[in-house]
Amino acid sequence: MLLRYVLDCRECVPPQGHCFFGRGGIVSSFSEWFCSIKEQDWGIPQDRLLLLFWVFVYACSIALGHEKYLPVEQAFWGFNQPHYNAVTLIVAFLLLGSTAAFLPLDFKKPSSLFVYAIFFFVYVPSLVIAMLNYEDSLQRYFWLFFNFSSGLVFCCIAVRCGTFPGEGDKGPSQLLIGISFAGAALCFAILYNTYGSILSFSGLDQVYQQREAGAATSLFVGYCQVYLAYVFSPCLFVFGLLYKRILFLFVGFGGFVFVYMITAERTILLLPFAIFVISLMFKWRGFGVSNPRGLFVVGALGVTLISLLFDRSGVFNQLGFYFFTRLIAVPGLFVSQYYDLFSGQGYTYWSHVSIIGGLAETPLAYVGDEKWPALGKILAERVLGVESQSNASFVATDGVAALGDVGVFLIFVVYTVWLLLLDRVTSGWNRMFVIAVLFPLAFVSTNGSFFTMLTSFGGAFWLLVFFMDKYKIRLTRGEGE
Repeated sequence: MLLRYVLDCRECVPPQGHCFFGRGGIVSSFSEWFCSIKEQDWGIPQDRLLLLFWVFVYACSIALGHEKYLPVEQAFWGFNQPHYNAVTLIVAFLLLGSTAAFLPLDFKKPSSLFVYAIFFFVYVPSLVIAMLNYEDSLQRYFWLFFNFSSGLVFCCIAVRCGTFPGEGDKGPSQLLIGISFAGAALCFAILYNTYGSILSFSGLDQVYQQREAGAATSLFVGYCQVYLAYVFSPCLFVFGLLYKRILFLFVGFGGFVFVYMITAERTILLLPFAIFVISLMFKWRGFGVSNPRGLFVVGALGVTLISLLFDRSGVFNQLGFYFFTRLIAVPGLFVSQYYDLFSGQGYTYWSHVSIIGGLAETPLAYVGDEKWPALGKILAERVLGVESQSNASFVATDGVAALGDVGVFLIFVVYTVWLLLLDRVTSGWNRMFVIAVLFPLAFVSTNGSFFTMLTSFGGAFWLLVFFMDKYKIRLTRGEGE
């Protein structure tokens, strides 16, 4: 019964009058809803089959890239010549297919954006690369990916069965825009006073020197950098884009450019263009079932072209590094690398998280390590033998490094609670605004700790804002209402 239901293209909606966060609690509401489900047809909808097909095509393109490109051009990171084993491949594709079968089929909830970000940029590449990287990959990583798949399936079922965002067109209030504008101005003043003498558009050969010069001089300055780039600038840029307010559009864009001139992080410079493209896509194609398929079609096509043409075209050679390697392959590889390192030298038991680290002792394996609690720096030194920051997704940092394969499932439980709350507080908001303004945060989730995402990149901020701006401090009518 459950399998038949979750494969159906319709979302799980509780019966009228029931809510998983309302009276009666999660368990009773879920029980009443589940028992009320009528018999479903055994047939699998065409949209689900097409999605599964393109997910497999995308996975095959990564396998092709692992064969043709990664060991040839990016062996430094730990990409070995692939080892093909029939049993390993069958298990990998069973895990992949069983997980993809539970994905949401649209972007009607903001949680879908985050689920697809993790699935596309972390889950699929990590599974394919890990299972091909060693002869004994199945023995090494089976339980890791079993728990990864289980956690992701749990997350998908929960968000599909959670509160469905009501249709609405609530825009940001003038108060919220004013706060974002004032926050951006304050961050600009502090950062200009700190970094005014080193501002520059760095070339490819000067990126790391500029990043060193633009490193945060204090915790407060670091917060100014990330909040300007990932919270205030996106809010102003999206507001200007959707509601045709040119001043705010240029102020938001200027914020991205300004932070890039300090940190030389190419991702920040590309964010406004990515937000613009995503907004156009949803405007033209809506929030329906065609968008998830399109994501994997574009991904498979891009990776395949890079794998076949990287040695013939300078453009595809650059795309191979900045798109395939940096955005897809390395975040995937880090899941298994973190597992190899921390399962052998000792888990962190979440002591790398600031609040927990202040109460718990540092694990013996990392006592005296000046890089603690920067897990990415520890991995770069102990695995790659370099001084660098090998940032990874929350799956690797807050799951694998914290408690191995069990930690992966546990962090997905925590992540799911946050996604359910996000869906709840964004109910009634302008869907386009919510998706566009949260895109930078979804991208951060593929390359950073969940707890850092909450505190430093606006995860907690947006939960509070979406709730308070709608119910508590809404003093004026929002734009577009």
